[in-house]
Amino acid sequence: MPLIRHQNGIDVSSRNAPCPCKSGLRYKHCCGLLNTNTLTAAERHERNRQAGLALQRGGRFFQAVEAYDAVLREQGEDWEVAHMRAVTLYQLGLMDESRAAFAALLSTPAVHFPGFWSNLGLLLASVCSDHLSSFLQNKLVEYRCMRPALTNAKANQDQRNQIPHPKKLPTVSVVMPVYMHARYVAEAIASVFAQTRHPLELIVIDDGSIDGTIEHCRAALVAAPFPVTFIARENRGAAATLNQGIALAKGDFIQLLNSDDRLPAERIATMLPMLLESNADWGYARVSYMDTHGQPLDRLADARVAVLTAAQNATVMSSTLGLAMLRANSAISSGNLMFRKRLWETLGGFCDYRYNHDWDFCLRATLQCEPVLVPHPLYEYRIHDRNTITEAAGDPRMEHGKVMAAFVSLAQNQPTWPNSFAPTFANWGDEFLALLGATDALQHLPIELIEQVLQIPLSLTPSDRIGEESCVSL
Repeated sequence: MPLIRHQNGIDVSSRNAPCPCKSGLRYKHCCGLLNTNTLTAAERHERNRQAGLALQRGGRFFQAVEAYDAVLREQGEDWEVAHMRAVTLYQLGLMDESRAAFAALLSTPAVHFPGFWSNLGLLLASVCSDHLSSFLQNKLVEYRCMRPALTNAKANQDQRNQIPHPKKLPTVSVVMPVYMHARYVAEAIASVFAQTRHPLELIVIDDGSIDGTIEHCRAALVAAPFPVTFIARENRGAAATLNQGIALAKGDFIQLLNSDDRLPAERIATMLPMLLESNADWGYARVSYMDTHGQPLDRLADARVAVLTAAQNATVMSSTLGLAMLRANSAISSGNLMFRKRLWETLGGFCDYRYNHDWDFCLRATLQCEPVLVPHPLYEYRIHDRNTITEAAGDPRMEHGKVMAAFVSLAQNQPTWPNSFAPTFANWGDEFLALLGATDALQHLPIELIEQVLQIPLSLTPSDRIGEESCVSL
C-alpha cells in the first residue's frame, strides 16, 4: 500500500493510522478528511472537540487542554468542552486551575451535564488533606472523650455494672409494623418475648396484609408475657405505621423491629445501658444476616449482604458516626434503631419515604445528638425475595437523592444544632465537602456556598484553609 504524505511532510501508512498531527484521532477522521475545505464551521468544531477528547482519553492531558482551549476560542459557550477542560486540569494535578475552571461553570448549563457534580466531587474529595488541621484534630479529641469507644466486651460489662439496678432503668416499648410476612412474623414476635430484659409492652400494627399475617400475629401474641397491643387496619405505608405505633407507646425508649427480622435475646439488656452510659438519645448495633430459613449468611454467600456490610463498615472510614451516616445508612434497618420517644417527637416522626424513611430519620437525628454504635451483632436481618433492597434500583436511587437534598437543605437552615458534632459544613468544613463529593451529593448544596468555597485556593495548608473557611457564610 503506498504511503500517504501528510501536510507536515510525514508519511502515513494508511488512512486508519494515527494522525501525525498528534490529535489522537485516526488520519481519516482528522487531517485526512476528504474535502476538508468543504466542512462547515459546525463540522470543523465537532472535529476539534473529538480531537481534544481523544487526546484526553489517551492520557495526553497537556495537548488535550490546548485542543480544548482552541475550541473555546472559536465558541466560548461550548459548556461541555469547558467541563472536560476542567476535568483534564484535575487529571494533570493542577488543582487550583481546575478549581477556578469549575467555579466559572457553576452559573452555566454545564451543571446539568451528566458527571459534572461527580467530577467536582472528585476534585474536592482528593484535596481533603489526610492531615487534619489543629481545629479538626481538637474537635475529634473532644468527640472521642464525649463518646468512649465501645469495643471491648469486658469493658462493656464493666460499664453495665456501673448502671443503676435494672428496675430503675427507663422503660422500653417495642413497636413492630407488620406487612405481608406471614412466614416470618411469629419468629419476630417470639424474639421479643425471649428478651432477657422484658420491654414494658409490645405494639404490633398490621398495615393491610392479605396473606394470613394477621392470623399468625394473633396466634403468636397469645403467649405474651407482658402487655401487648395489636391493631389490624388498611394499608398506609411503613412511615405512617411506625408513627402510629410510636405515638401509642408508653415507654421512655422505643425499640423498633421489622416483622421479618429478629432481636437477639440480649438486645434490650445490652443496648439500653449503653445508651444511658453515653448519654445518647439514640443508637444502633452491628447486624448479622440470615436466610429465609433463619440460617446465618455472610457477605461471601450473598451480594446483598456484601452491600449492607459495606454500609456498616463506613463507620470505620469516617471521623464520627454522624459523618458515616452521610455515606450510607449504617444502621441498615429501622428495626435496628433504639431511641428516646422524645427524640421522635422532636424530629416530627418518620417521613413518608418508601425505601429510605429510616435513613432520613437517622440523618435528621444526627443534628440533634450523636448516636451510639454497639459493636456486637444485636440485630438479625433476614435476606429474602421481598426485601425492598431487591426492588428495581432506579426508584431507591431517586429517593436517595431526595432524602439527601432534604437533609442538606435542613442542615443549612441554621448555623448551629444541638449536636455540636452534627455532620454539617459549619462543623467539618473540607471533610463534609469531601463526603458529599464522594457520594455525588454536592449538587444539593446551595450554589452560592460552593462558589465561595471554590474561591479558596486548594493549595493552602489545612490550617490556612480552616481560617479561610471561617469566612464562608452559610
